[in-house]
Amino acid sequence: MKVLVTSPAKQALKDICDYYRSIEYDSYAVKIRRIILDKIRSLSEFANRGQQEEMLKELGQEHRYVLADSHFKIIYLVEEKRVVVTDIFDTHLSPSKMPRRNK
Repeated sequence: MKVLVTSPAKQALKDICDYYRSIEYDSYAVKIRRIILDKIRSLSEFANRGQQEEMLKELGQEHRYVLADSHFKIIYLVEEKRVVVTDIFDTHLSPSKMPRRNK
């Protein structure tokens, strides 16, 4: 199955890495980027393994998520022939921000 990463998800990953670089955790920024991208790639073979995201149920699109490095949620949708990554969400952030970012 093909995996598509949306522009907002790419921006979220960039923002995460930029944050860790800004606090001089450059090596962690590189590490977390690699971990997240590896997890995204793995969705091509195991797309339905993620749990449904309760915070996005109201959208009626059956968003799912998998965790990367214990606190980064990779939010995605499974379509007919592809997986669409819509967001990468740091669970340290307020959960109320998630529905606004995934409309």
